[in-house]
Amino acid sequence: MRIRLFALLAVLAAAAAQAPHILNAQSPRPVSIEGGDWPMHNLDARNSRYSPLSLVNTTNAAKLTVKWQLDLPKSVSVGTATPVVVGGIMYFNSGPDLYAVDGVTGKVLWSKKAGSEFPSGGRGPAYGDGRVYATGRSIIAAFDAENGRPILGFGNGGMINPAKAALDFKDPGKHAADMNPENLGYFMASAPSYSNGTLFVGLASSEGMIAGGLVVALDGATGKVKWVFRTVPQGPGDDGWELVQDTWSGTLRQGGGVWSVPAVDPGLGMVYANVGNPTTNYDGSQRKGSNLFTNSIVALDMNTGKLKWHFQTIHHDIWDWDLVSGPTLLDATIDGKIVKIVASPPKTCMVYALNRETGQPIHPIVEMAVPTKSDVPGEEVYPTQPIPFNARNVPQSPFCATYPPGIEDPKLLPLARPIFTPPSVKAPILISPGATGGPNRGAGSFSPRTGFLYVTGKNDAMLLQSKSVTEPIKSGLGSPGHYQSFTEWKMGMVKATQSIAAFDPASGDLAWVATVPGTTSGGNIATGGDLVFEAVDKVFYALDAKTGKRLADVPMKISAFSSPLAYMAGGKQFVAVASGSSVVAIGLP
Repeated sequence: MRIRLFALLAVLAAAAAQAPHILNAQSPRPVSIEGGDWPMHNLDARNSRYSPLSLVNTTNAAKLTVKWQLDLPKSVSVGTATPVVVGGIMYFNSGPDLYAVDGVTGKVLWSKKAGSEFPSGGRGPAYGDGRVYATGRSIIAAFDAENGRPILGFGNGGMINPAKAALDFKDPGKHAADMNPENLGYFMASAPSYSNGTLFVGLASSEGMIAGGLVVALDGATGKVKWVFRTVPQGPGDDGWELVQDTWSGTLRQGGGVWSVPAVDPGLGMVYANVGNPTTNYDGSQRKGSNLFTNSIVALDMNTGKLKWHFQTIHHDIWDWDLVSGPTLLDATIDGKIVKIVASPPKTCMVYALNRETGQPIHPIVEMAVPTKSDVPGEEVYPTQPIPFNARNVPQSPFCATYPPGIEDPKLLPLARPIFTPPSVKAPILISPGATGGPNRGAGSFSPRTGFLYVTGKNDAMLLQSKSVTEPIKSGLGSPGHYQSFTEWKMGMVKATQSIAAFDPASGDLAWVATVPGTTSGGNIATGGDLVFEAVDKVFYALDAKTGKRLADVPMKISAFSSPLAYMAGGKQFVAVASGSSVVAIGLP
C-alpha cells in the first residue's frame, strides 16, 4: 500500500510540474493607489502620475534624503524603466529577469527568469490582478506577483511577442512562423497599460520604416489578441483608410510608431494613443500631404479597436517633432461644468487639450500659416500648422524653448530660425526644439488638488544641414533592398536646460515655469503633498505644485534619465527612480 501511495504521489507531482501555473487560489492582492501602490508605468490607466500620498509635503520636503540605493551588476540594466510597487514590494525587470525588492530597505527578495529568448530593453513592468507583466523590446512575460513563478498559461509558456501576434492577427498566414518583427522595425518602446483584465500595448518604431505603428489589446490572463489598430492604414482592410488614403503621395506610408503608454477611460469605453512621426524623418518629398494618422492623438473603442476620432498636432512633419509624451486623461471644471479632457504635448512644447469624448479642442486650436519656402528637391511644406490658443483667444505660451536658447557663440546667432522653419539644403539652420528636445517620452502628471497638468521638456536646439544621400534601407513593407533617396541631417546641440511647468487646462495658460540645469527624457509626478518631483541628471528635485518654487534638490550618485514614482512601504512614503543598473529611493529621515 505504501509503495502504491508513493507511486501515486510521484505521478501527481510530475503532473503538477507540467501543468500551467495559475495564480494562488486566494484572491490576488488588491491594488490601493490611495494606500501607496504604484501598479503601472504611469500609475493608473488614465496616465495621471498623481499619487495622493501626503506624508511628504511642502512643509518637510527640504528634509528629503537618499534612503537606499540598489546597485545591480553592470551587466544588468533597468534602462529607462519605472518600477511598480504593490503592497510595499517593488518590481522591475532587466531583460528576462524579474526582481522583487523590499520597498523599505532595497533588499532583493527574489529574482526570477522568464526565458533565454526574452531580449533586453523595455520600459518596465505593469501589474494587474496578481500578475506582473515584465516587458522587453519584443516580449511580455507574465509572473505570479506573490512568488515570481511564470504563468505558463499566458501566451506561449508564459511569454508573448505582441508584434508578431498582432501581425498574425491582422494578416493571417502572411508571415513566416519564425518571422522576427524587429527585422521589420517593430518593438515596444513603452510599458503596457492594464484595465479590466486587458493589456493595451503600443508598438514603435517610426524610424524602422514600419508600415504604421500598432495598438494592440491582449487578454491579460491568456495573452490572446483581442484587436489591433494600425496607426497608418495601408489599405481598405485597415480602419480609417478612407480618411488617410489621400493624405499621402506615392505608395509608401511609413512611420507612426506608438512610443508612449496608451490611456484608458473605461467609463467612455475608449483607449487613447499618441502616434509618432512619419518617415523618412526630415525629407517629406516622397510623402506629400498631411500624412495621417502620424503625429496624432487617436481615440479607439476599447472593446473593438475601431477608430472613434483623431486629431493631428503636426501636419507633414519634417523636423522629427513626434508626439511621444502622454496622453493624460484629466477632468477640469470650466465655466462651472466638469469637462473630460485628454491632453498631450508634442515636442513643440505646446499642450493639445481635447474633449476626450468628441476630440474637439477645449480652447481654440487655429490653423496658422507657417514658412513654406524649401530648397529640398520635391518638398512640399504643409502651409499651416494647428496652434493651440488659450481661453482669451491668445496663442498658447510654449512651456519650453521654441526658439534657440542659450546661444553663446556669435557665429550661431545668424542661423537661428523660428519654429516650423523648413530645413535647407544650401545652408544650415539652428532651430528649436531639437529632434530629441521638448517633451520626450516621459509623461507629465495631473493633480486634482491644484487642477494643473505638469509638463516637462528640454530647452535645446539642433543645427541642421542637408546633403543628398542615396543608400539601401529596409522598408517597413518588408522589401529589403528597396532604394530610396532621403536627406541626412547633421545635428549639433546648444547648451540645454530642463523646463518643468504647470499648465492650467481651464484657462489654457501656464501657471508657472521652473528651469533646472541639465536635461532628461523622463517625466514627473505630482502628489497629494502638493509637490512635483522630477529627476534630472544627478539631482532629484521637489517643487511646490502651486508655485513652482524649488523646495528640495536631493543629490544622487547616479544620472537619472527615467520617470520617477511614489509609494508607501513600512508606513513610510518614498519617491524613487531607476536608471542604468541602479534604483534609488528617497524619503524623510
